[in-house]
Amino acid sequence: MNATAGSTARSRAIVALILGYFALLAYATVTNDPLALTVAAFGFGIIAIAVGALLYQQVTDPGPALLVAAGSLVAGGLLQFVAVLAASAVADGLSSLLVFLGVGCYVYAVWSRST
Repeated sequence: MNATAGSTARSRAIVALILGYFALLAYATVTNDPLALTVAAFGFGIIAIAVGALLYQQVTDPGPALLVAAGSLVAGGLLQFVAVLAASAVADGLSSLLVFLGVGCYVYAVWSRST
């Protein structure tokens, strides 16, 4: 990976978003607050898009697995917005599958480059 000067700040911001997402999700789950659940769902989409974009920007020679990872994360994040706005369980499930596919492809790409 080719890290740029601004990538450290962006990476920290994404980590903060992820921690905030899990805190909000825990709060929403404990209190059963529908507004907090909606905000957490939007946060999930934002995080997926941000991680996918950051992954794509930081790699000089991405290869197919990293391209699929970045694309799946961005598509999953966008589909999460559709799921929330349309109250679609199908879109929500598809969004989760795309994000899991993105994470899985990222893990595979990192693992295969290290061997």
